Amino acid sequence: MNTVKGIIKKQLFFILTFLFIVLGGGLGGWLISSGQNMPNPVSNIIIDDFSTKKANSPGNFKWSLVVDSEKSGRAKDKIEVLKNQDKSYLHIKRAVSSVDKWSIVGARTGLANYGQGIRTSAYEGVYLRAKGIPGQWNVGLWIEDEQGDVKLYQASIELKNQWQEIQVPFRRFRGLSVKRQQDSPELIHLGSVVTRQNKTVEIFLDEIGFYKERKMFNKLTPEETRVIINKGTERPFSGKYNDHYEKGIYTCKRCGAELFESDTKFKSECGWPSFDEQIEGAVKWQLDADGVRTEILCNQCGAHLGHVFLGEGLTDKNTRYCVNSVSMDFKLAQQKQTEAAIFASGCFWGTEYHFQKVPGVISTTVGYTGGHVDNPTYKQVCTDKTGHAEAVEVVYDPSKTNYEQLAKLFFETHDFTQLNRQGPDIGTQYRSAIFYMNDEQKETAMKLVNELEKKGYNVKTEITKAGKFWPAEEYHQEYYEKTGKSPYCHIYRKIF
Repeated sequence: MNTVKGIIKKQLFFILTFLFIVLGGGLGGWLISSGQNMPNPVSNIIIDDFSTKKANSPGNFKWSLVVDSEKSGRAKDKIEVLKNQDKSYLHIKRAVSSVDKWSIVGARTGLANYGQGIRTSAYEGVYLRAKGIPGQWNVGLWIEDEQGDVKLYQASIELKNQWQEIQVPFRRFRGLSVKRQQDSPELIHLGSVVTRQNKTVEIFLDEIGFYKERKMFNKLTPEETRVIINKGTERPFSGKYNDHYEKGIYTCKRCGAELFESDTKFKSECGWPSFDEQIEGAVKWQLDADGVRTEILCNQCGAHLGHVFLGEGLTDKNTRYCVNSVSMDFKLAQQKQTEAAIFASGCFWGTEYHFQKVPGVISTTVGYTGGHVDNPTYKQVCTDKTGHAEAVEVVYDPSKTNYEQLAKLFFETHDFTQLNRQGPDIGTQYRSAIFYMNDEQKETAMKLVNELEKKGYNVKTEITKAGKFWPAEEYHQEYYEKTGKSPYCHIYRKIF
């Protein structure tokens, strides 16, 4: 899980930006964090709902038009607040006579009512209610980190000509550029990339803000409060999980987030539960108040867990998470409700198309994996230099389908005898590959390859252990469902 902890300050400007250009590129990076400490909000934040009476929003904001262009011809710009019965919304329009390179129109407003700023880690993402010219749009955030640098993060959305509620989770945002704080104020903006044939941009925005979906924190006893909130320590050998070795997952007492799997727990004789590995992204490290030790906290709610120690040689991982029992709950291991698989078979649009139609598949995400560059963009992957493959992460219900059925569909919907290509798409990013999550998936994949080779096929499919999967830009997600088109080189043929 990726947690956003940047600070959006009172000098923040909100910008709606629309770009008229001939060609567009991919976006890359992930939203990073800031260490500043601010109180959590208790509900969503409404940046603006454009109503004349602001009873349920932070204040009244004045908007100003922002335009810029290069060889875009004559332009007519408009920004206004329109009213329809009891509703008000922002209307922005720009029309240009020609587009040789690019043109921008936008709107901005200061958010001085937020005092010290907005801690985005307390929210899940940006929400808006909008309509406009159909097509691909971008949402951008300027976030200040703890070094005082300001970085632009951007995510894509699909806009339609009917009103729609859109949520853009922070995990979709990718980093673009960095500027020193004194050089650029923090910004939040929306933008669109269009072709020169589309010379008019128009959007209607009804409401925009940050949304929050987290559950309320659990009620704590006085002893739990002493440890979890006030960073106390329970007596050694007194905790109920010190000698506890059932199969399952240890969770945060305060918010319920999963922290440690039971198979990472070991007996250290220190008097507190010890683990040598956290669930990825679940636990935050920071310097303790004593200036010597390293404190560990729940990455979702900030609950104090204990401390982490390195170099003791107690396990192969050489790490000991020393955790207070009182900071945790425990869930017994149960049959998984969902499982995941990752397949690569050329252009991920076509791969996703077929998996989406399988009964029992809960969700699909196109992205990049198997490479050596963090947070790759589509543009970077297309250079064939990052080592990534275009891939699809499939989440499914094992009671309705299984890994072998999905793997068979994978082979039956692409040409696995081609090396580093699929049809007209050439390069290692288009290779045929199975990225297995566990030994059982690996054995299944190898069994199917063996069956295919017995049938006379020269299988070029790579079978390798799954690494970090980076979701692709939003405009790649569910591409054929959005466009109504069909795959050009992923055609089903029965083999098994």
